[in-house]
Amino acid sequence: MSAVNENFATVILAAGAARRFGDCKHLLDQGGQSVLQRRVEAVREAGLPTPLIITGAWHEDIRHAHPDLLLHHHQGWEQGLGTSIAFAMGCLPENTQAVLLLLGDQIAVNSADIRQLYRHWQQSKALTCALYHGAPGVPAIFPRPLFSELRALEGDRGAKTLLVQYAKPANTIPMNSAAIDIDTPDDWLRWQNSNNEFSNGEALWN
Repeated sequence: MSAVNENFATVILAAGAARRFGDCKHLLDQGGQSVLQRRVEAVREAGLPTPLIITGAWHEDIRHAHPDLLLHHHQGWEQGLGTSIAFAMGCLPENTQAVLLLLGDQIAVNSADIRQLYRHWQQSKALTCALYHGAPGVPAIFPRPLFSELRALEGDRGAKTLLVQYAKPANTIPMNSAAIDIDTPDDWLRWQNSNNEFSNGEALWN
């Protein structure tokens, strides 16, 4: 990969309460590392800048487990994902020209996926995102012209509406791994028993 633009930023969103799971999903053990640490390493291995991590409900637990990570505590996390994204935008350096948004619990997204996304963005310099379940989704790279709309997000309205509105088919990258979603302890158990495999954008147990 060519050198990363110094004005490129990465953000991992890890503020939610995971009420259906009943515990902090980001600190689950995934191959000897926490789920969150694995996401951080995936970003680093892809050659991108060390990510900012937006915490919320489980901030103290995450801070205790990972005092070395770049944590930013969004105290208004209960207001929804949209506010976490808006908060994240306020944490970026002023000269940031593009930002990668990744969910902390996208457990199957790896460095190759992120690297592919970044390489495509390098060519297009336009909104570039994953494609799964037949629709655009995160991880996604947003260019600066969309920053004001990210900062304006509210409530539970995440970036999905912006992706649907602005992502062109030529800039969506098929990424089945991004579809894997762990909502409950049973999901996590099934994921582990499936040898961490997936097919056609669905966990094998679906």
